[in-house]
Amino acid sequence: MSVPRLSALRSSVDLWAGLAGGIFAPVASFGFGLPLWASLPGAVLIFVGTRLAFAPRGLFEELDGKALDGKTLDAAGLDLAREVLTAAQVDLARLRAAAHAVREPSARRDLDHLHTVAARVIGEVERTPRRLSSVRRLLTYYLPAAVRLGEGYGVLEGANRPDHARLDAAGALIGRLDTVFARHADRLSAPEIEGLDVELKLLADAIRTEERSSPDMSTESRPAPEPSPWR
Repeated sequence: MSVPRLSALRSSVDLWAGLAGGIFAPVASFGFGLPLWASLPGAVLIFVGTRLAFAPRGLFEELDGKALDGKTLDAAGLDLAREVLTAAQVDLARLRAAAHAVREPSARRDLDHLHTVAARVIGEVERTPRRLSSVRRLLTYYLPAAVRLGEGYGVLEGANRPDHARLDAAGALIGRLDTVFARHADRLSAPEIEGLDVELKLLADAIRTEERSSPDMSTESRPAPEPSPWR
């Protein structure tokens, strides 16, 4: 979330919290007969509680206190992730708008799929900012390029005399971007896949050792299957 938008949301929350606290005091005093010395502290509690409950949080704000333990990211890494994701969220919204403005079904479908992949990547990096390095090029280069391509396709479609050769070329590039987006998005799961490969190898070695040490599990000691009477 950008700083101006975050500041505006916080100001709006403060306003509503003030209204809630201001309404509580007269309602409690005149409506329920509470003494003023009891209703005023209650109004303050209502204001503070409303503000805490609805105050918007900045991106990674909950991680800032844990960022210096060396397990997630340092402060500079979080700042970089915050900057990249803030710009990527703007590009994501523009990509969605561009996709909806395109009339050609296949190009629109491809742009929608690019949006879906990018949204999933952004969500994963928001949850695990240390993975930004795996998809930074996707978010800082290919996503803005997809936005420009999608918006350009809409401009070409809206021309009085559409250039079909350019439309075909732009549509082909949109289709090729789908492969690029998928390749970069798959890098997010590369550590888990590598860990699975190691686990499979260790498990296979353990089973092989167990089979060698236990005759009952050896395939050579198992009786041969009886011939089928139907042959």
